[in-house]
Order: sequence, then structure tokens, then C-alpha cells
Amino acid sequence: MTWTEIGWVIIGLGAVSLLLFNFLFARRGRYVVRPQPAVRSFLKRRMHAFERGEINQVLLGSRLWSRAYPALGLHALSVASGLAGLEPGALEAQLIAVGTGELALFARQIYQGTYRDGYSSALNLALTGPTPYAFLAGFLAEMHLHPSGAVGLFGNFDQMGALIMEAVADQGGRPFAAAGSINAQAALFLTTRDLLIGEEIFFLPGLFDSSPGYQAAWISEDLLRVALLALLVIAAGLKMAGII
Repeated sequence: MTWTEIGWVIIGLGAVSLLLFNFLFARRGRYVVRPQPAVRSFLKRRMHAFERGEINQVLLGSRLWSRAYPALGLHALSVASGLAGLEPGALEAQLIAVGTGELALFARQIYQGTYRDGYSSALNLALTGPTPYAFLAGFLAEMHLHPSGAVGLFGNFDQMGALIMEAVADQGGRPFAAAGSINAQAALFLTTRDLLIGEEIFFLPGLFDSSPGYQAAWISEDLLRVALLALLVIAAGLKMAGII
């Protein structure tokens, strides 16, 4: 068997496991993923802020797409969809900050779709600026107009994200970040306590929405990871033995 055939076998196993576990979790059961205390803390802080009458703020990035990180904008929208499903009755008490028009359009459709008849006159959506520096300046201006509650940073960000989180903390807000380029994550690591980095970021939509599809994706990923590790160990042993 060639390495190409082994790759196709792994892809086939992934597809079969996704279909199988999606069917099983749709009937009953739940896959308990690795705990994320930062996510639980963020959701508790959002609820406490709603109770105190503060404005929660959700930042969905300075742009929808970038050449280096094309999936981060879509990830931010999937996070927005999960948050909208968690608290459909309290969405008016938050500010949605986006950097570009297409993000504003998609975010408005996602959030308004959770309201009755698809409309809310009190939805706060701010188009803060299309460049990183303009986004920073625009969000800081919006932040000073509202008492800050929990602030979530998602989507495409560079090192400006660290400055935003520092400003939120200085204003008494409670920052949470799961976004940005590698450089942004490195900067946020030094300034933000509640932070997801690396592959942890892509667990986030499923932690907000525990649907069977997300559960099946998690267990399939873990099974394939174990299978690949076992394959590498076996291949290394066969290579040392001179068989391959």
C-alpha cells in the first residue's frame, strides 16, 4: 500500500466516522470534550453583565477574509451564530463591532434571524473601521459610550487586538479573546488572561452550540489523531527494523 492510498483510507475513515457519530449523537449521548474554563468564565461574565445592565461587546474582526488566514472571518460569524442561539432574549443589550461592510451584513442577518419576525430595532451594530488602526480607534470611541461588560474578540485581528484588550481591562471590562494571526495570539498571550490559542479557537462554536454535528466532528478528529500517531509509531518501528 502506497502513502497515497493510506491518505485516502484516512480520509475515508474520517468521512465514515463523521456520518456514524452524527447519527449516534442525534439519537442520544454526548461527547465530553476537553474542558475550557476560559469559555465558561466568559459566558458567566456575559450573564452577570446582562443582570447589571451593562453592554456586552462582541468584536468580529477588522475584515472578513485575509490571504494568510482566510477562515478566521467565517469562524467569527460561526461564533456569532452560537452566541445568538445561547441568549436570544438578551441580544439587544450588546454591541456588535465589525470592520467591513460584508461582516456587518452577515452579522446583522445572523442576529436578526434569532428575533421574532427577523427584526430588532435595538440591535447595536457598529462599523468601526476597515483597517486595523481605524478599527482600534472606532471601537475605543464606541467603548467609551457604553458601560463595558464582557468583551469577546473573534475573527481577523493583528497586534491591535492586544491594545483593545488592554483598553477594555483599563475600563473595568472583562476581556476574552479567541482570534487573530499568530502574531496577534502571541501579543494577546502576554496581556489577556482568558484566551484561546491555536486549534482551541476552532472548538469555540461547538462549545456554544452542542449540536450532533459538532460532537461528531470532535470525536472523529480525536480518533483520527490517535490513528495517525499509531501509524507514525508503527512506521518508525518498521523503518528501524529495515522492513520499509
